Amino acid sequence: MTTRASSFQKEGSLSLVQLISSNQNEFNFISGSDAIKKNFIEVKEVNDSGSVNNLFVINNSEHFVFFMDGDILSGAKQNRVLNTSVLLMPQTKTTIPVSCVEQGRWRFKSDKFDSTDYIAPTFLRSKKASFIKESLKKRNDYTSNQSEVWRDVNEYSSNLNVRSSTSNLSDVYDEKKKDFESFIKDFKLDENANGIAFFINNKLLNIDLFGRKDIFSEYFFKLLKGVAIEAYSLKASENTITEAEASFKALSFLDKFEELEFETHKAVGCGEEKRFETKELTGFELNYNNNLIHLTALNIENADRNYTKNRNRIF
Repeated sequence: MTTRASSFQKEGSLSLVQLISSNQNEFNFISGSDAIKKNFIEVKEVNDSGSVNNLFVINNSEHFVFFMDGDILSGAKQNRVLNTSVLLMPQTKTTIPVSCVEQGRWRFKSDKFDSTDYIAPTFLRSKKASFIKESLKKRNDYTSNQSEVWRDVNEYSSNLNVRSSTSNLSDVYDEKKKDFESFIKDFKLDENANGIAFFINNKLLNIDLFGRKDIFSEYFFKLLKGVAIEAYSLKASENTITEAEASFKALSFLDKFEELEFETHKAVGCGEEKRFETKELTGFELNYNNNLIHLTALNIENADRNYTKNRNRIF
């Protein structure tokens, strides 16, 4: 697979470069959000008692259905975030691993889960991914550090001055919706792209690459909202990145991706995961029958400093 950069854009401390790879659109699948809207799938608690770390998905359709690591599902007994990316086969029932992002509620407000128009913040995703890598190595499961996820949600709420009666990450997105949308309004989707790399000032924040450009187009603004929560109030430093530097950093990582040391695991649903971790980045590639479904690389170098008193010095 070869990849090229396109459409460099910048706003304050946040810069992005969209990515166009070869071999895209060779395997057909739809997003979980689309599948929920069309009633192709049902996402439920595993039973009436529920399980914080698992949900049950019934795919009643003839489509392969994709959920992204960081997808936030709302409803049922409490809101959850996906612990990893998942590809569901047609006509299947699957238990998927999740974490709670609404600590103060454990009661039904609906029978099923609905999708949201945002994903989890990058640093929450990166710390979760790093912990799951160790869980897979030690216990062969996708369990996150739930207390750490709750701590992150509380810090996002506190530092963005959002009060939530149930410690709900969605309340942060809802209350700051106008701020985030104003921050990202000038970013435009490249309709030929199937991936993106984000930078805060001159540091790589995350890369997400998808096997289909239509799936990327669905996630474009969700991804933007996930990084806006990290970046919108940060001041731009003198070390902001140029288009040439951003393109070089993103493409250099992807060019050398196959040289990384991987731990391979059977994926949730179908397919295979290749997990990696370097000093700066953690993440995985999900593929099915040699088709790329989703690749993510997340900054861990600064993840434990994301909400200090010196936020403007993060990067």
